[in-house]
Amino acid sequence: MRITMFRAWSAGVGVLVAAYATWFTFLQLGKFSEAMMVLLWLSPLVAAFVSSYLGPSKKILLGTSMAVPAAFLAVLFNLVDQLLDISVDFPGVAGAGILFTLTLAYATVLASMGALFGYYLTRNSG
Repeated sequence: MRITMFRAWSAGVGVLVAAYATWFTFLQLGKFSEAMMVLLWLSPLVAAFVSSYLGPSKKILLGTSMAVPAAFLAVLFNLVDQLLDISVDFPGVAGAGILFTLTLAYATVLASMGALFGYYLTRNSG
């Protein structure tokens, strides 16, 4: 089966959704875990690696693009927490903008690293 750009991108986004959903579930169950927090923070790197590794071309751009859905998911889950009356660090519209910007910045760095790793691994394995 040939992996398309969309499928590779979707696989990366799937990693992000799984990480954010698992984090959200753990918090709802009252089970804070530092290990889970680290996995959440590293999820852009893993998602970028997956999409870059699977992507047929433009691997670095494809992997680095995982920063954008990571930032959107951070804002989305922050909004859901607010709607459930759970205290958040960045409330309201201004908070959403701050959270998006901060997440986009760190996720871009991590996604770039994951994308480069995926690119070099596929480039050197053939």
